[in-house]
Amino acid sequence: MQLRPATEVSWLPQPPRRSRRQRRLVAWLVAATVLLLLGFAGYTAWWLSAAANFRDGTLAWIEQRRAEGWHVTYGDVTRRGFPFALGVRFDDAVVAPRDHAWQWATARLRFTAPLIGSRPPRLGAGGDQTFEFNTGSAISRWFGRAQQMSFDIQPADGWMPNGRLAIRALSLAGDGGDTTGIGYLDFLSTGDPAAAASAEVSTWAARLTAEKIQLPRALDGGCGREPDAFAVEGGLYGALNPSPWPAALARWRDSGGVVEIERIRLACGALNIDGEGTLALDGRGQPIGAMSTHIQGYDAALDRLAAAQTIDPHIAATAKILLRALARSNADGAATLSAPLSLQDRALSLGPVTLLRLQPVHWLDSAVVPSNGDAPAPAGR
Repeated sequence: MQLRPATEVSWLPQPPRRSRRQRRLVAWLVAATVLLLLGFAGYTAWWLSAAANFRDGTLAWIEQRRAEGWHVTYGDVTRRGFPFALGVRFDDAVVAPRDHAWQWATARLRFTAPLIGSRPPRLGAGGDQTFEFNTGSAISRWFGRAQQMSFDIQPADGWMPNGRLAIRALSLAGDGGDTTGIGYLDFLSTGDPAAAASAEVSTWAARLTAEKIQLPRALDGGCGREPDAFAVEGGLYGALNPSPWPAALARWRDSGGVVEIERIRLACGALNIDGEGTLALDGRGQPIGAMSTHIQGYDAALDRLAAAQTIDPHIAATAKILLRALARSNADGAATLSAPLSLQDRALSLGPVTLLRLQPVHWLDSAVVPSNGDAPAPAGR
């Protein structure tokens, strides 16, 4: 007779039995994973549709600019920005105005609009950069790269494309062996130039800050080719319409329009200039202006201008004698000249000394300009 236990006992390990809570947890995890995958698939499908609409809208905007006379070409167009932005990238883009006075070519041009956060839409350029400038008698070309070239677009009701331009570590080489570059540049514009009701009202303002600048050889002057810093801030007074050009500029001038410079600062070695003033156009379309300035290091600047044959050496020597008599020592013992800087009839004068005559500009050559004589030099507001 063989006895068997009422319950057989296995010596092999048995899998642990899940409790009801564990089984519910697993079910919730599976359901959450499925919902997450479905949500991701749905968001991806929505993004693809939204990115296609964003691309089509951007291409339509480009066609409008072409209809206005702009020259815009590009190679491949691809969607970018997934998952947190809508964007489009243009390869081998080329942009030039109607008259081809300049042309910009970039290896990659990106336009992106974030879906999260408050950052505005951004236009950014990357890779090789080429700039061409057509002066009528010659075309100069510059080639190089930048660590950053971007423009953050702010919504505006007027014709001015307002926003913030940022350039970092731009280095360019000219086709003639010249070099130029900018280490740091920020430019901010706000408002609508055409919205001003009168010449007493400003509806557009701008601010520019630049550092570590290398100028081309043609601009080597009293500051040399490597200014340390340059900053200017001001506003446009009077209504300036975008077209027809340059007749719109002539109307702005005739209605009393001016540019108020709230502050301008230049630092270049020993030379430091700090000032404020007003600029305008005279009856012949030439720039005129009057500024109050505080200048240090003017002796060295005059010597450089004379060495570069920008001003006559005799004028530079006479200017140093007269300006020294006007200069005063500040708290640090540095000689500081407080004198007006004026531009009238293309003559640039510092205090009582006329330094040089500027070449004429031709902004209004094709505009109908009334023969009412030169407007008086603008005075500060």
